[in-house]
Amino acid sequence: MTGDSVATAERRKPAPASLDASAGRFAVSILLGLVAGLVLQAWTVAFLGRLGPEALYVRSVYTPVGYLVLAVTEGLVVATQVSAGIAARNGRSRDALRSVPTFFAVGAGLLVLQAVVVLVASGPVLSALGVAPGARHTVLVFIVTLALASVLGLIPYLGTGVLRGLGHTGPAAWLGVLFTVLSIAGTVVLHAVTGLGVLAVPIGGLPATAIVGAAVAVVLRRKQVDRPALAGDRTAARELLSLGAPVAGTFLLLSTVTFGYLRVLHEAGPTEVAGFSLGQMVVGLLMVVAMAVGSGAAIAVTLQPGESRRALDHTGLITALRLSLPPYLLLGAAALLLRGPITDALTTDRAAASVAAGYFVWVAPTLVFFGGSLALLSYLEQIGRAGVAFLLNVVYFAVMLAAAFLIPGPVDAGDLAKLMAAGNVIGFASLWFSARYLVLRR
Repeated sequence: MTGDSVATAERRKPAPASLDASAGRFAVSILLGLVAGLVLQAWTVAFLGRLGPEALYVRSVYTPVGYLVLAVTEGLVVATQVSAGIAARNGRSRDALRSVPTFFAVGAGLLVLQAVVVLVASGPVLSALGVAPGARHTVLVFIVTLALASVLGLIPYLGTGVLRGLGHTGPAAWLGVLFTVLSIAGTVVLHAVTGLGVLAVPIGGLPATAIVGAAVAVVLRRKQVDRPALAGDRTAARELLSLGAPVAGTFLLLSTVTFGYLRVLHEAGPTEVAGFSLGQMVVGLLMVVAMAVGSGAAIAVTLQPGESRRALDHTGLITALRLSLPPYLLLGAAALLLRGPITDALTTDRAAASVAAGYFVWVAPTLVFFGGSLALLSYLEQIGRAGVAFLLNVVYFAVMLAAAFLIPGPVDAGDLAKLMAAGNVIGFASLWFSARYLVLRR
């Protein structure tokens, strides 16, 4: 039965050259937007670090708190993108915004709930984050303000998600770049004029939110997308559960796994932890290429007309893999050959740089498998198989964490790097066969 499915899919799949071209074009535009987002995050951390001792605790909690906000926004954006793409494929591009009011209401509710929980349980939350008593008021105000400001930020995020789903990845990317530039400018000006300190980060970005939100509305109007009715939509609620929730869960899973690895390393000392974290940070930055490729392939397939979705999904899976491997071969070779200069440029701590360089000795040669796996997972998430992608992630990371805790004796960064290199290879092989089987069976 499976053999018949494979043969049928192979006969019906669309010409790969045209799909590769459209997926590649979408991926380049999406990559531009993702890089703009990374620049904004990196600049924000650097800005907080230059505000003085009073901002150090805020900077330390920015990443874990930001992960919670990111989990909500990315889950909503993926659901919006897939919903808009399906509407376009079915000839209903004008109704691509239909689900957005429901998505916004749910996202806003979750962000407000986050702010309320932090306010009500501030003691336990701030203790868990390791915030000193003297800095708790500043950190508390920052977290609440960031969550509330992110509610308004959902408007441009969801709007650009609709644009990507409709295939307008170029305008969406340039709007992302504009948002980054305006956010940085707004934060700098607000801090310079008012001396607002850490609160300049969430408040300074509000003008960018308003300007880019208005620009998104203009672009959508020019693309002849109708305004949605301001009412709840049961279909949108189901889309959130099937598409958005697994993506949000994946981001929270990644955060949990990172803390797990650091827990394994805690007895090795601060140098090992710092070097390992540095290597993980670099690999995390390189994730954007695979995410862009997977997303580009998913958009190209979603917009592709055709009754045999199974054949199209299978072709897109191959496209995502084919487009992801060359860049990660180059990135892996560069990370291995230039590991010394790279780590020296990122830290002045020679011992930590040496640990990070040792990390790349093992991980860099397997980056091609890491990139291929991430591209496949991103693709699955955005063709409506987010639940499957989440379950595959859960199984993989559960095995990896269990293996890390079972390593005998004191564990150092080199031990974890070897484990991750092996996991990249084995994970890729198992993911490819699992994903291919699941796509062809359903």
